[in-house]
Amino acid sequence: MQANKNNNCMKAIKYLCLCMLSFFTLGVYAQADSRVGNITGILYQLTFNVPENPQAKVTGKATITFDTRTKQDVVLDFQGTPGNVLVYKGNKGKGKQASVKIQNNQIIIPGKLFKAGTNKVSLDFTSQDKAFVRSGSVLYTQVQADEGRALFPCFDVEGLRAQYQTTINAPAGWKAITVDISEKMAPSHYAFAVGKFNEKSSTVDGRTLRVFYTETDPAKVAQIDDVFKEVTKAMKWMEGYTGIANPYDKEGVVYILPSFQLGGLERRGAVALSEKTIFLGKKPSKEDLMKRTELIAHETAHIWFGNITAIDEPWAKEVLANFMASKITSSQYKKNEFEINFMNTYMRNAMNLDRTEVSHPIAGEYGDPHDPVWMYDHINYCKAPVMMRMLEDEMGAEAMQKGLQQCIKDHYLGHISWNQIVETLDKQAPGAGVRQFCDVWVNQKGMPIITTSFKNGDVIVSQTDPYGRGLCWRQKFELKVISNLGQSQTIKVDMQQPTMTFKQKSGAAPGYIIPNQDGRGYGRFTLDDNYVKILPMRLITTRNDLHRYTLLNLIHDNYLQGKLAPSHFGELFRFLGREKNPIIMETAIDQMHKIASDLTMQQRYTLELVIMDLLGENKTKECRQLVWRKLGTSAISPEVLNKLQTILDRHNESVLDEHDYMEIAYRLAITRPDRRQQILEKERARLTTDELRQEFDFVSRATDPIASNRVEVFKSLLKPENRQNEAWVLNTLRLLNSDVYEPQSNVYIVEGLKALPEIQKTNSLAFPSRWTRTLISSHKSAEAKTEVQKFLNSSAGFPANLKNYVYESAWVLMNQIPYVDKTVKAAPASAKKTVTKKRK
Repeated sequence: MQANKNNNCMKAIKYLCLCMLSFFTLGVYAQADSRVGNITGILYQLTFNVPENPQAKVTGKATITFDTRTKQDVVLDFQGTPGNVLVYKGNKGKGKQASVKIQNNQIIIPGKLFKAGTNKVSLDFTSQDKAFVRSGSVLYTQVQADEGRALFPCFDVEGLRAQYQTTINAPAGWKAITVDISEKMAPSHYAFAVGKFNEKSSTVDGRTLRVFYTETDPAKVAQIDDVFKEVTKAMKWMEGYTGIANPYDKEGVVYILPSFQLGGLERRGAVALSEKTIFLGKKPSKEDLMKRTELIAHETAHIWFGNITAIDEPWAKEVLANFMASKITSSQYKKNEFEINFMNTYMRNAMNLDRTEVSHPIAGEYGDPHDPVWMYDHINYCKAPVMMRMLEDEMGAEAMQKGLQQCIKDHYLGHISWNQIVETLDKQAPGAGVRQFCDVWVNQKGMPIITTSFKNGDVIVSQTDPYGRGLCWRQKFELKVISNLGQSQTIKVDMQQPTMTFKQKSGAAPGYIIPNQDGRGYGRFTLDDNYVKILPMRLITTRNDLHRYTLLNLIHDNYLQGKLAPSHFGELFRFLGREKNPIIMETAIDQMHKIASDLTMQQRYTLELVIMDLLGENKTKECRQLVWRKLGTSAISPEVLNKLQTILDRHNESVLDEHDYMEIAYRLAITRPDRRQQILEKERARLTTDELRQEFDFVSRATDPIASNRVEVFKSLLKPENRQNEAWVLNTLRLLNSDVYEPQSNVYIVEGLKALPEIQKTNSLAFPSRWTRTLISSHKSAEAKTEVQKFLNSSAGFPANLKNYVYESAWVLMNQIPYVDKTVKAAPASAKKTVTKKRK
């Protein structure tokens, strides 16, 4: 009995501690939830004063009218200190000055100033800088998750949707675009843009789409017609798939914005898109076109999954938007083109984080469940659509579609949780084990190690859970078995259990085994060493693009594990001589450069010349462009540098654009410091716009041959005011960490990683991960590895999401296994004694 009492006591203490923890960590959200049932009928009347001076603050006034059921304190969310707060009790008479309490980014107004029914509050405010992005004479909102509070005082809760009336006071000649639609929306969905915009519109099927832009190049402006087409296609596809028409106003707004750091950002009635993603070069690659399609499709899908039906968990909203985007894209491109892009966009990025020790579930337990940074983690942003595709394989496409249609129908203009989505899908396909599937794929971290072997006439495929939990990730993929006589057998694997056995037709040991040849499988695929070593020889004989791309990545993964010798570089060269697919070319050229950079300097010189020799074997313009872009940013061989100097001097290489020449100039300035000034001055004189010259001046500082000057450049990047143009900053950081500067450049690692929390506060959501990758990925020395480890050893209290970026970016540096030849060499034959025969 005493033991039971002690146990019960301990349980009570644990429960109390858990409650206290929940109170402190989730108190803001608990408070927010209590407002949902008490406050209704919200109208925001907002005025924003936008100054012409980019250093000046945006100020404004918010008049908020609302109904309250009971008389209690009114809590507004705001990341700042408001000016005068006036309360109009019962929405009548003169406003009464309120004495408010500021706590946890909230403004608490005493309940005695209100009465049940309609009330009104008026506040002056200054918006937070992070709520905007400014580029020259353009300013636009960039608010994520529940951070409408950074823009103006509000009820910053998804459940408290409101209507808006906006007035923008802007400089003369600036155009203000607001989206004051009739449908209600949460503050985090509110948006506006203001600046010197041009406008173009198109009406299709009774819906007008207005596009605002600043670009002046006629060739790029002409691509706005492609935007109209892409949006129309995505809209029609979503209406067809969901069976629900877009209910919002018959007018949509798209901003194509300069210096927009995200690819895109959807807000009800408006979508912001990055110029870099939308306005492509004169000869865009198929990959660039697919990225644009996918981006527009993703933002369009949010109309249904995010607006028509709000998703309680922010990560789940991105899960569904990315899944829909992948399906829309697949409907517009050839199967192999799409599959390769899917692997390149989603699967590789997801596995790059999932293979690390900081892997986490898609539905993770986040320190702040509304922290927008988590939504752009490669697990929930990239692994999620992989998971949804696997789930569709289990359920069947028709059952999946009907289930998602039911989710929107049952929660039309309402909201739904992930668990409710799972419950609905489970009802549509009761025999598919949807709940059990999601328990592993969504609620558990990590990915399986999938081993393929041959024994006694059988091909055996087995899964191993790297964390020893005994999990089985149900999935379907193909493997190929090729006999020594060239006969092939494709085995369709449906992994419903950890070990599957398949009969090999001939019963004899195969000549080759190629696991996951269709790229549908997710995990780390391994083979016996004797099968791994011969995989590169299959590249030149594999005709299917998708199979060849999958094989290429399998080969490189085994190279990083130390199972393949660098000599397979020769097989990469052989098959690249015939390659026509640009994505496969780019991947293979990157792998060739990686192998070259792992070897001695003299060997690297030789292999860079071999990479340049590809131009004589593969005459396609895509190969020419990829080779020069790779060597133009990484060459060290004197002969290759001489060729790059000639290209820069002549400026007539048809496959290169002005940014390519700028990159070549940076590389030559770094590798030939005695001629740096002359190289940079000559290239700068060729630049045709002020923006290009400003970029060149900003970035080229990183090529300074004096180490102390470069350190000062790095220190300048740690100041928020110098990180406004994120693309320029990342390019500067990349050059500072050039391989030529290592080991001196190792001094940036720890300080650069320590700056991540501040960078997260002051820059775009995607920037911390990009900063981390740029800071670390080019390093390969033992000293750099020590610096990363030093940071990790001292980072006990460091934000987990930021630490994840470090593990992901440093994985190759910290975990690559050098190849060691384990071949048993025959002992040299002992010298035979010469026997002189006596003559008879």
